[in-house]
Amino acid sequence: MIQFTIKSNEFSYDMRALAQSFFPEKTCQVMQQEGWQNKRTYPLRCEMDDRLILDTELPEGYTKDSVKRLVYQKFCELSGRELPWGILTGIRPAKIPLRMMMAEGGTFFESDCAQQEICERVKRCLVTDYLVDERKAKLAVDVAQKEHELIHGFNHRAGYNIYIGIPFCPSICQYCSFSSYDIARFENQVDDYLGALQKEMEVVGRHYANRELHTIYVGGGTPTAINESQLERLMESIHRFLPMEKAAEFTVEAGRPDSITEEKLRILKRAGVTRISVNPQTMKQHTLALLGRKHTVEQIRNCFYQAREIGFDNINMDLIVGLPEETEEDFYETLRQVDEMSPDSVTVHTLVIKRASRMRREQMEEMEKGGELLSEDLLIPKLQNAAEDFLRERGYQPYYMYRQKNKAGTTRNTNQENVAYARPGKECLYNIFIMEELETILALGSGGSTKVVYPDENRMERIENVKSVHDYITRIDEMIARKQNGGLLG
Repeated sequence: MIQFTIKSNEFSYDMRALAQSFFPEKTCQVMQQEGWQNKRTYPLRCEMDDRLILDTELPEGYTKDSVKRLVYQKFCELSGRELPWGILTGIRPAKIPLRMMMAEGGTFFESDCAQQEICERVKRCLVTDYLVDERKAKLAVDVAQKEHELIHGFNHRAGYNIYIGIPFCPSICQYCSFSSYDIARFENQVDDYLGALQKEMEVVGRHYANRELHTIYVGGGTPTAINESQLERLMESIHRFLPMEKAAEFTVEAGRPDSITEEKLRILKRAGVTRISVNPQTMKQHTLALLGRKHTVEQIRNCFYQAREIGFDNINMDLIVGLPEETEEDFYETLRQVDEMSPDSVTVHTLVIKRASRMRREQMEEMEKGGELLSEDLLIPKLQNAAEDFLRERGYQPYYMYRQKNKAGTTRNTNQENVAYARPGKECLYNIFIMEELETILALGSGGSTKVVYPDENRMERIENVKSVHDYITRIDEMIARKQNGGLLG
C-alpha cells in the first residue's frame, strides 16, 4: 500500500499514476490534508507499506510538476529505475510539445531552421523539466511537429469531426474491451440499428450544416461486418445527411479480413472513402487462432491486394506487440511480411490486457484454479524501439501516439505507447484531432463518446451514448436529446 497526504485532490490522479508506474503491484491512496489553507506551506507525505518515505513542507505556489518531480525522484531511489516518460502521466505525451510549438505562432513556419531550433528547445524541455528520456522525447517532438504541420491552417473553432460507431464484429478478439458484439448474434438488429443511426445522423447534419466538417471516421467494432446491402445503406445515409463535400478525409475501418468482400470494397470506393484499415495484428496463424480471429494470414494478403486493385491508395495496418506465445522473432517476421505488402501507414500497438476483456476474465479464472497471470513479454520496449527503427528506415514517420490506461495485472511494463507511422501525405487527420482535443468530435452510434471542445474556455465536455445496441435503438430520441441538452444541437 502507498499512501499520500497532500494539500489538494487535484494531485490525486498524478500521484496514483506515478505510484502505479513504479509499483503496479501496490494499491495507492491519496488523502487530502485539512487545515493547510491559511498556511504558507503545505505538507507532502508518502508512506509505503507503513514506512514513511517522504515527509516535507512545500511552499505555497509549488507547482504540480514540481511535486511530481519530487515524488518521481524518491520513487527512482526506492525502485532503482527510471521511467522512459518521466513525470508525464497522461495518455497524450505529444500534447505538451504540440502546445509549445503552437505558442510560437507563425515563427514556427518561417523556415526549416526555425522549426529545427524550436523542436530542439521543446525536446530539451521534455528531458530537463519532465525527465523524459532522450529517445522518447525525440519521438514525442517528431509526432508533435508532424501534427502541427498537418493541422496548421484548419479553423479549429469552426471545425468539427464525426465518428460513427458500428459495434459488430465477425467474432470478438480475446483482448477486446470495446462494446463490440458478434454479428451472428445481432444480425436481426442491424437494420434497426442503422435506422436509429440515420435518425441521429440527420439531426446532427442539419444542425451542423454551416460548420466545417473536417473528417469522418467509421469505426467499431468492424464496420464491414454488416452485409453488403447494409453497408450500401450506411454509405448512402452518410452522403444524404452529412456535408461530405466539405470533408478533407473519410476513413472506414475495414479491419478484419474475414469481414471484407470485393463488393464491400467497391461500395466504399464508390462512396468516396479515402482511407481504410486492413488490420492483421500479427502474421502468425497460431496467434490469430489464440486471439479468436477467424481468418488466415493469406486472407490478410488477399484483402490488402484486392483493395489496392480497386484503387485504395491509403491503407493502414495495425500490429500488436506482446501477443501471447509470440517470440521476438515472431514479431520481426510480422514486420517483414507487412513490409512486403507496403501499406501506407502502420500503427504499432502494445497489448494491454484491460479489465473488461475476455482475456482478463480468463486469467482471473485461471488464478482461482491456482494458476498464474499471463506474463507480458519483457522485450516489449525493445520491440517497440525495433519497430520504430524498422519503419523509419522505410520512409514511415511517426505522426500520432497515445499511451494505454486502465490496465490489469501487475507488470512493470506500464503506460507503453501506441504509435502510428505513415508515409508523407498518408496520415490520418481524425486521429490527430481526437487525440490532441483541438476540435469537437461528434460521436454517433452506441457507445459513442462525444467530445465538445470549448477552445476559448480551455475546456472540454463529454456527452455519452448508451453502449447497448438494444438501448440505443429504443432510446435514440434520448441520445439526440442528450446532445441537445449539452448545447450541441441548438
